[in-house]
Amino acid sequence: MNTEKMSKKELIETIENQSQMILDLQVKLETSNKNSNNRKSQVLELLRQHESLSITELADLLNISTKNVSSQLTYLRTDGYKIFTNQFGRKVLFEDKPEETETETETETEIE
Repeated sequence: MNTEKMSKKELIETIENQSQMILDLQVKLETSNKNSNNRKSQVLELLRQHESLSITELADLLNISTKNVSSQLTYLRTDGYKIFTNQFGRKVLFEDKPEETETETETETEIE
């Protein structure tokens, strides 16, 4: 684009068009991030509801690609969730149970 030969009016229109394109891209990015967080939550919830799931099963349940499922699993692991692959290639979520405090243990011992 040769801006040197453009009139002032053409330059203003070009800038306005580019500004609108930038706004549209920002909206798409925000929507994409919201969908990604929602997808991540959906994958997490499914893993909590089932003992184990394959990537294909997760993809079918969420109606998304297996590549998208793999990405969501990576994001969840980055967030600190312990997601492992079992010997059958299925994904398993491991969540720690809250540890007992000393007073709970002492109380249980006193009752026995």
